[in-house]
Amino acid sequence: MKKNIKIGIIGWGNMGSSLGLALQEEKKWQIYFYDKDKKKGRGVKYSHICKNAKELIEKVEVVILAIKPQDIRGFLQGNSEYFNEFKPLLITIAAGISTTFFQKYLKDARMIRVMPNLAIGVKQSVSFLCKGKFAKDSDLKMTKKIFSSVGEVFQVKESFLDKATSITGSGPGYIYYIMECVYKLALKLGFAKETAKRMVTSTFLGAAKLAKQSRKDFEVLVKEVASSGGTTEAALNVFKEKNIAEIIEEGVAAAYKKAKEIAGSYH
Repeated sequence: MKKNIKIGIIGWGNMGSSLGLALQEEKKWQIYFYDKDKKKGRGVKYSHICKNAKELIEKVEVVILAIKPQDIRGFLQGNSEYFNEFKPLLITIAAGISTTFFQKYLKDARMIRVMPNLAIGVKQSVSFLCKGKFAKDSDLKMTKKIFSSVGEVFQVKESFLDKATSITGSGPGYIYYIMECVYKLALKLGFAKETAKRMVTSTFLGAAKLAKQSRKDFEVLVKEVASSGGTTEAALNVFKEKNIAEIIEEGVAAAYKKAKEIAGSYH
């Protein structure tokens, strides 16, 4: 695989910019980007700003489409001819929109669908991907190379991508919400804001690292912390009484349902 592959990112929002900035640190890609909001990306070093989507599509070998799902249809209607003319590999990270939908506009375009998450910014993303109908093995290899440089990558059937969205795509939001709750409790207990934030983030980070390194099931890890008659057990008993597990299950199910609704609106 040749060095300095030209990668174009369309959409410089939270996900697009996080991915672009992380990739340019690798120094094995040439990063181009375009956003309809001309103010975005100003001052970004080592990246090439394109004046429109056509310029970007024409210049690069890989296009990563990082715009919002609701903007996809209009974008394809206005730019499909450029993909069909210049034939770059297209990687879409739009939640809920199938490769079949894209193919209606892009004919025999080579494309890969990827579901990453925002931990891309610290190179700890979890990305699920699947091949489009016309993608080659070399396209899959390229996509894995790109996203494995910013985290873990799993290849699955497309039917699993919406499921992955509800777990790993939305997952950071769930964790942040729980962290926010614990942070506010720390403030109520009298800890300073900076101390409280460091307490919470370090605790969650440490627990995640231990869990990742361990071969033990989560149930076992919980029991190891919750000694009989101790403080952790007291808290966990309240969680169980309030049926927190069921609430979490309902929340994740709602995310999955929403992902399927988005997919259903793109036929």
